[in-house]
Amino acid sequence: MDKMNDLLNEPVQLSQGIELNKLFTSPTEFHIDVDFKKGMSDSFFNEDDTMVESDTDNSDCEDILNTIERSTEQMLLASPEYHSFSELSVKMIDCVPSGDVKMLIIEEGDGPLVPVDAEVTLHYAAYWEKAKIPFDSTLTMNSGIPLRLRLGTGSVLLGLEIGLTAVRGPKARFHLLLQPKVAWGEMGAPPRVKPEPALFVIVLYDVKDVQAAARFNDLPMEEQGKFEVTLRTVKSLHGQAKDLFSRRKYARAIKNYQQSTTVLRLSRPQCEAEEAEVKSLRVTALVNLAVCFHRIGKPKHVLHMCEAIDQIIDIESHCKALFYCGRAHESLGRREQALKYYNMALKLEPKNTEIGKALSHFEGRALESAAREKAMWQSVFKPSPQNKKVVYGVDADFQDGVREMCQSLAGSGEYAKFDLPAGLTRREVDCIKCLVSEFQGLTVDEESGERGKRVTIVNQPK
Repeated sequence: MDKMNDLLNEPVQLSQGIELNKLFTSPTEFHIDVDFKKGMSDSFFNEDDTMVESDTDNSDCEDILNTIERSTEQMLLASPEYHSFSELSVKMIDCVPSGDVKMLIIEEGDGPLVPVDAEVTLHYAAYWEKAKIPFDSTLTMNSGIPLRLRLGTGSVLLGLEIGLTAVRGPKARFHLLLQPKVAWGEMGAPPRVKPEPALFVIVLYDVKDVQAAARFNDLPMEEQGKFEVTLRTVKSLHGQAKDLFSRRKYARAIKNYQQSTTVLRLSRPQCEAEEAEVKSLRVTALVNLAVCFHRIGKPKHVLHMCEAIDQIIDIESHCKALFYCGRAHESLGRREQALKYYNMALKLEPKNTEIGKALSHFEGRALESAAREKAMWQSVFKPSPQNKKVVYGVDADFQDGVREMCQSLAGSGEYAKFDLPAGLTRREVDCIKCLVSEFQGLTVDEESGERGKRVTIVNQPK
């Protein structure tokens, strides 16, 4: 009997998990094995859980708690100075008529209220009354990276969700005092979570209205044309597209940017400032579309985007648009046009390292291509070893005259043609071809006509 009493006074670790829905809605039986401690290894306990009581050195526990306390102070998540929750609540406002969710705003953004279905990025620390160390915090989760939550999915505490949708984003700092029934329930989750009010100190870093585009499609035409609706929807689409681009989901990013251009066309700005903002957003969407099309290897689509940009603004004033226009021309093998746009972009931003790097690579590729082309033509017109040994049977004066003429043409450095007199013999023509091959840029053209074959020496300098 004493053994059973001792057992009932100690917390018991469940061997299997329990579905909370079944626990609260249907009868549940628990079977306790009084010998459950036999054979239990130390690894049964989670050593990372600082809330579990253990026989570890007290100094280690103190170090951990001190680290948590310093972290909350550095991240502006420290518990505020107050004597009691009742005293603190006097400074707060009610988010719901019941008073179960109270809020104190420290800093608030200048944007709209956080949508009920938004994706938020935040840090929080939760405290019991008069506590300096949080019993729950995002600082001890996910390597201290801010937590990303999707509202409206049932995965967030009700009181926390109510408070988050009562502030303006995209950035804010505020405190929430939650009663048990809007947190973990009136019974709590012992031993770690008490059935008591909890104070949440929250830093909101970002808000993404991921459902703005879907809501836009359900609006009447008059609402769709409002500038505020346009701005909210386009910013949401661009934010999602940026995230998709960073994950190399270029096709999906393109759809978002294309949808934003449609939304912007429906906009009806009411003043010059609004018109300028819509114009700027249109250019941004088109430029980002050009970047996406470049990433998936569609240079002609890039050029279409650049043409659309040029209809809104003077494209020669937009460095990024010029740069990707140059890239599209380069992909299409139009080296002169590519070089033109690269230089125009570099002129606008001389210190832009990305443009300088692309231009350097372009010039290197152009030199390599020219070298390959030169080698190819030299191979085409290079006389065979047998030809060098052939004696054409023409006099030295004829050869000297042809050589002198070739030197004159090659030295001019300009495109030129020299028609040779008619009536040349086969040997003389072969001799001319042999001598011309010694000069870079000179070629021999033969053309048959009514008066016989016409021979022309052409100078085509590289």
